Amino acid sequence: MNKITKKLFGYFTMLALFLVVIVFIGFYSVFRFYDYRFQEDELKERARTIKTQLDAFMTSTGPHRGKGAYLRFLDDISMADAYIISRENGMLFCREHAEPGKEPSEKIRAMAEKIFASAEEQQSRERGGQGERVIYLGFPVQKDEKTVAAVVIRDTLSLDQDSFFLSVTILGCCLLFALAASGILSAFLSRRFMMPIQKIAAATRELARGNYQVETEVYDKNEIGVLARETDILAQKLSAARQESAAMEQMQKDYIANISHELRTPVTVIRSSLEAICDGVVSGDKLKEYQEQSLKESISLQRLVNDMLELSRLQNREFPIEKAELDLLMALDDALRATRIIARDKNIRLRYERPKAEWPMEGDYGRLRQMFTIALDNAVKYSPKDSDIWIRAWDAQGGYKISIRDEGCGIPEDEQAYIFEKFFRSKKTKEQGSGLGLAIMKSIADRHLIALTIRSVYGQGTEVVYIVPGDVK
Repeated sequence: MNKITKKLFGYFTMLALFLVVIVFIGFYSVFRFYDYRFQEDELKERARTIKTQLDAFMTSTGPHRGKGAYLRFLDDISMADAYIISRENGMLFCREHAEPGKEPSEKIRAMAEKIFASAEEQQSRERGGQGERVIYLGFPVQKDEKTVAAVVIRDTLSLDQDSFFLSVTILGCCLLFALAASGILSAFLSRRFMMPIQKIAAATRELARGNYQVETEVYDKNEIGVLARETDILAQKLSAARQESAAMEQMQKDYIANISHELRTPVTVIRSSLEAICDGVVSGDKLKEYQEQSLKESISLQRLVNDMLELSRLQNREFPIEKAELDLLMALDDALRATRIIARDKNIRLRYERPKAEWPMEGDYGRLRQMFTIALDNAVKYSPKDSDIWIRAWDAQGGYKISIRDEGCGIPEDEQAYIFEKFFRSKKTKEQGSGLGLAIMKSIADRHLIALTIRSVYGQGTEVVYIVPGDVK
């Protein structure tokens, strides 16, 4: 039994003992109250019976048999000390044949005077010399509507010890049984209460060891259940974070590998060419060819480095971009003018449909032009000769939409989830490139709050759609 279980068991036991004490005190008080109450009610009933009989004696006109015997045995009839006090010539006196020591006390005489004065029943209580309860009941005896006597009954109330001890014994046995049962139940409930907590503790230990697949398996609909569910959610989030971290680590490795691969080729070509030139291996027309090849590779290397720096700046949210009021359609027109030159070499027709009105918005003109240029260059690059490229711009739902659709080779469905990753190039194409263009295009769109989607069907073509919301207009 662990410490918390012991504490809970102790608390339950203390509570049970407290309830036992409260029940016993309550039982004793109630028993005492109702026992005294019962004795008083019984005494009052006997007093009313005596009064009824004495009233009958007083209203009788002739001799009444049994009157003397009735008065003589009045104590036995009332089962208490009974006094009959009458008034004659203004004097109070006890009934005739009073036993020695049965003369009325000052308390009894005072009550009799009250009865004569008010002609009403009187009642009072007092404590005896040993703390017992003493009750006095007095009532008038009338004849011809006049109070001719006062009957005072004095009795000492005491508990029925036999009944009391029997009741206490039965109650004690019941309470002891209840206490034992509550002890067993409290031990069971304590363990039951601790079970979900122990499961949660075990789950957290597994989380600390790195096992994020663990579950608490606690489904209680209370605060502990809420804690268990939060622990399960934490485990799921930690598991997702681990997977994301692993994916990021793999992406970093792939990124470094891709950079190394992309940099190795032009650097190797340039070095080989320079070594051949320096060693005098080549001369004449061959020398010029080697120089042109080195220049070509250095330009490619410069473009790759610039693209990497460009992408790094765009993905850094703290790096500011210069925004100003501009016409978005002008940036698209500018990108189209540059694209027509390379499209003409493949006899590709650019079919452009645009509204006549301006599209004002706040943004970086150069970046937006670059965003459109990347999409148009890819459309031309991956489209066959003598094909068409459709460029369409239109107003939509308070914003703008721009679509660039080609008839090129398209992107396989299993590769479409990776098209915006750095250095990604489709395995189905032989076209050369750094694999950074779409990542740069996506970063520019994100920095301008432009939604970018690419829909592609392998073998049929690709469509790039820009959705400019109204709040950036």
